[in-house]
Parts: sequence; structure tokens; C-alpha cells
Amino acid sequence: MELIKKYYKQVIAVVLGVAILYLVVYLATPKPQMSELDKYKLEQLNKDISKILENQKNLDIKIDSYKKELIKIDSTISKVKNQKTIIKEYYKDKGEKIDKMNKTQLDSLFRKRYNY
Repeated sequence: MELIKKYYKQVIAVVLGVAILYLVVYLATPKPQMSELDKYKLEQLNKDISKILENQKNLDIKIDSYKKELIKIDSTISKVKNQKTIIKEYYKDKGEKIDKMNKTQLDSLFRKRYNY
């Protein structure tokens, strides 16, 4: 404590000197400033980014609608496959019946079908 009391003027002078030196360096150092061209370029980039984001949203919406269309098409394809299987079995049964028919039954079947 005695040391501080003895040299308090020198301590205050050093603290003030450091503060003044810091202030001079702070004021003398140029602040980084952006040129008008750089600001314009950044604004254009921001506009482009917003357009890209908007286009991305539109594409996402279109993709969702295409996915829904694909689901509808897939269900239609599965229905057609089921119908195809049913028709195939129907005509297979008809073919087996025709194989078991005699000549008169075949003749009567063709008369009914082709009207001759």
C-alpha cells in the first residue's frame, strides 16, 4: 500500500498515457468501409438468392403434385393388372370348356357367336 501511495502520480500518468495511446490508435486506424459497387453486388446476390429460393419452393410444389400423379398411375396400373388376371382366368376357363365340347356344341357356339 505504501508503494502505491508513494508512486500514485506515476501510476495515474501511465494509465492515462496508455488510455491516450489507445484512443490515438483507435482514431487513426481506418474503419473498413464497403464500396458502393460491393454493396450493389451484395444486393444483387441477395435478390438472386431470394429468386432461387422462390423457384425451389415452386419446384417442390410441382414435385409433390407429380408424386400424387404417380400414386394415381400406380393404383391404376395395379387395377389393370388385377383385371388382366381376372380376364386371363376367364378365357382360360372358356378355353378349357371349348376343349371339352363335342362337335355339335362347338358348331352351336360358333353359330351364336358369328351368326352364320
